[in-house]
Amino acid sequence: MNQRLVSCLLLLAAGAAILLACFLPPRVGHPVTPFMKSSAEKLAGQLITKIPGEADRPMVVIFVLSDCPCSLEYEPYVHRLFQAYRDRGTFIEVVAGDDATAQQWKAQQSTPFPVISDPDGKIAQEFGALRSAYTALVMNGKIRKIWPGYSAGMLRELGSVIANATGGSEQSLDLDQAPDRLTSGCPL
Repeated sequence: MNQRLVSCLLLLAAGAAILLACFLPPRVGHPVTPFMKSSAEKLAGQLITKIPGEADRPMVVIFVLSDCPCSLEYEPYVHRLFQAYRDRGTFIEVVAGDDATAQQWKAQQSTPFPVISDPDGKIAQEFGALRSAYTALVMNGKIRKIWPGYSAGMLRELGSVIANATGGSEQSLDLDQAPDRLTSGCPL
């Protein structure tokens, strides 16, 4: 190829990238990869030993990294989900770090349910949580499903599964600003 043609194509590509950067809204978080999805799917049915739960109630486990922007953006949706389904499930956040970090997160976010620390990453490892914003649904002591990120559709699905498992109706959630595609956070 002629050098002038290559230079022109590179300039056009750079211009297109600049236009996209200017007109697309900024995105916090990382896209969920096929590897993340398949790894999460493989954990369905695994027995959980690191977090005790109530056998008769679904348990929602959310993985948090306190200084991750994605964790901060996900938190209001977690609170809305909790408000809608708190009488039908147990909610718990697992914060990467020591007890002080977990308690600071709980206080700063006014989290209305238990928050525990994961200083050595063993809880995240058991759940296969590679990044913040991973969310797991545990039923009867086993992983029912893990979402390797969050989105409006994922939050609706989780609410639906909780409602169906407990014989209740689905609750409406305000998800207007939630991402359309699964979005994960920073590496744990």
